[in-house]
Amino acid sequence: MSFSNLAPSQTKKASPMRLYIFYSYLSVCMNMVHPVTPTLVKELGFSSFLYSALSSTLALTNFLCAPLWGYYCDRRGRRPVLLIGTALYTCSQVIFSRAKTVPLLLFARMCGGIGSAGYLTGSLAYVVDVSEAEEKGRNLAIFTALTSIFSSFGYLAGGMIGTRFSVMTTFHVQIFLLCTSVVLGYFILTESRSSEELLTAQADTQAKKFYDFKAMAKIMTVPVMLFLCATIVANFGTMGYDNAFNYYIKDVLSFPSSYNGYIKATTGILGLVANFTLSLWLIRHFRPQDILLVLFPCCAAALFLAPQMKSIPTFLLTCIVFYFFNSVYLPILQTMMTQIKTENTGLLSGMFNAAKSIGSFVGPLFMSFVYSKGTEFPFYAASLAFLVAMLILLLHRKAEKKALQAKQQLPVA
Repeated sequence: MSFSNLAPSQTKKASPMRLYIFYSYLSVCMNMVHPVTPTLVKELGFSSFLYSALSSTLALTNFLCAPLWGYYCDRRGRRPVLLIGTALYTCSQVIFSRAKTVPLLLFARMCGGIGSAGYLTGSLAYVVDVSEAEEKGRNLAIFTALTSIFSSFGYLAGGMIGTRFSVMTTFHVQIFLLCTSVVLGYFILTESRSSEELLTAQADTQAKKFYDFKAMAKIMTVPVMLFLCATIVANFGTMGYDNAFNYYIKDVLSFPSSYNGYIKATTGILGLVANFTLSLWLIRHFRPQDILLVLFPCCAAALFLAPQMKSIPTFLLTCIVFYFFNSVYLPILQTMMTQIKTENTGLLSGMFNAAKSIGSFVGPLFMSFVYSKGTEFPFYAASLAFLVAMLILLLHRKAEKKALQAKQQLPVA
């Protein structure tokens, strides 16, 4: 598929609302099979390690391709990247639904990672493009809140369909809805970059490589590097725990797939409320770094306490508390990213998503290993990860102060 066939549509002005509508619908679609995937793995006779490997494979290709999509975002526009990424993910789910062997399952997840890297990178850059400087934090919080709640609806719908009918029925419904999401995006999305910006980026003779290491080096100051490291470690904790939790409630608690949907729906509603209230208030009154230095220990405490709960209700309640704090920290982290000054917003978005993907790749594999040693170990490992992320942010604060002092000492030209 050629990018020229998806030439930026600018007949109507790009706005956050257009992306909110498209991505909310896409969030429902792309999360429908998550609650039935543990059931699929068990029905095919594979172990929990393969379940983690599938998630990690998607994350690995996401990591490798995110900078590439960031390159195209800056030079070809956000709209074509969003549409092509969604179409590729749709194709990957067709393969995934028909796969019966390990190589084909892993290949399907690789294709899914390539596609998801596109719509993840494109959507984040799109929000930044259409937001005024003082509205970026607010719009990112709204975007994250809508993504959270509609992802939960996808979990709930997929879990209920899988329990009431079958795993394959869930796949068939998801694939049909993903196809309609591509059509929806084609008609509702308009390009967020102006024609002049695209022409300037395409004429840049210094950036002809997909992995523009020279441009990356300009962005990669010590504070930015520490910020990305904190992003990696925090996402390691989030995705590693989430992957283990999904398998835990199926393997240890013997919950049907619908329960995963109910839990995700509950946490999604809480996340929606939190992001429209607490997140917006925090962004207006405090620096993102300071907020995260409080949220990360809260995540760590909830994860540490969860496996010590003796009853299922208290265990689930503690996990829901973690998901609440988890839903709040992501828009704060994204707001922190938008404060990095650079002309290559698409590339920065790609680097940010690549950092998240590293955590998503290593986390599930590591948690699968420690899960085999003890079903409660992933909770403790994820708890430790958030404490490490907090320590990295403390180093980030020191590095940022040092960089600011060095800038102030430079002689005025």
